Amino acid sequence: MTAPVLAVKHLSVDYVSAQGLVHVVDDVSLELRRGEVHGLVGESGCGKSTFARALLRVLGPPAIVTGGSVELEGKDLMAMSPAELDAVRWVRMAMVFQGAIDALNPVLRIEEQLCDAMRAHGVRDGLDDRAKKLVDRVSLPRRVLTAYPHELSGGMRQRVVIAMALALGPQVLLMDEPTTALDVVVQAEILDELDRLRKDMGFSVLLVSHDLPLMLERCDRISVMYAGRIVESGPVGAFREGSTTHSGLGHPYAQHLLQSFPRLDGPRRIAKALEGSPPSLFKPPPGCRFHPRCPSAVAVCKVEQPKLTPRGADHVAACHVTAAESSAGPPLASS
Repeated sequence: MTAPVLAVKHLSVDYVSAQGLVHVVDDVSLELRRGEVHGLVGESGCGKSTFARALLRVLGPPAIVTGGSVELEGKDLMAMSPAELDAVRWVRMAMVFQGAIDALNPVLRIEEQLCDAMRAHGVRDGLDDRAKKLVDRVSLPRRVLTAYPHELSGGMRQRVVIAMALALGPQVLLMDEPTTALDVVVQAEILDELDRLRKDMGFSVLLVSHDLPLMLERCDRISVMYAGRIVESGPVGAFREGSTTHSGLGHPYAQHLLQSFPRLDGPRRIAKALEGSPPSLFKPPPGCRFHPRCPSAVAVCKVEQPKLTPRGADHVAACHVTAAESSAGPPLASS
């Protein structure tokens, strides 16, 4: 297996509050391989957006990175000076932020913003031509170059932000809820466009979203995050199988996510909501953080935090119950 283009090891991020530290990302490790789309999915507030921003070191106060490393092509971004980091951002790794309208300057035309982004990283020659090629690349008409952000539709703004992120040919693209505010037709168009660009340019994508059906359709691998920790990670095939049989998955939370949306094929079923609320990240419960909501919890779940253990080829999960089962054992009961 080739070395990953991005290797995150034991990353932790806290937020400083009047009540103390809020442990938003807790000892998270993740690998992104060359050319793949890796989905990071979880409920709102689980820490996935904070995790993505921490990778590029664009988190501001009150967030602080308290541990871990982020190795991009073998070089640790956490150990870089500001000048070294500036040479990496948008050149080797770029980000499409949640909410395109907030990522664009409302008083600058699109061409100015595209050129400013390139100029900030030392590009001086042929900026106008480069801007035209960028909008061509994301299938936008060139007239958008003279427009202001508010004059564009949501889908067009999203394409502009993607064009800006790809302006300098990065190897890694972080995408934080890139299509949340868009209707499903525009969402599909943008994701199809992104897939075409990825195949043409060869970059890798970390796709952050709460939309598990979207992940099942678009990703090569999926990692599930709950209360600041990765609880399961594996190939998309394991999750697709779990969506129909509820077997093969190693964590009850991942299983409940799959049961929470209706299927468009196969026998009809009632989508089930997961009872209870996510725990406070200021003071998470001891043991497995999911145990207060888990129908399969046993005594050890309440006192000992489970470790990620193998479930199969390239598939790990953090669950005491499934870790005790053999690979041929029965799946967790569907609730």
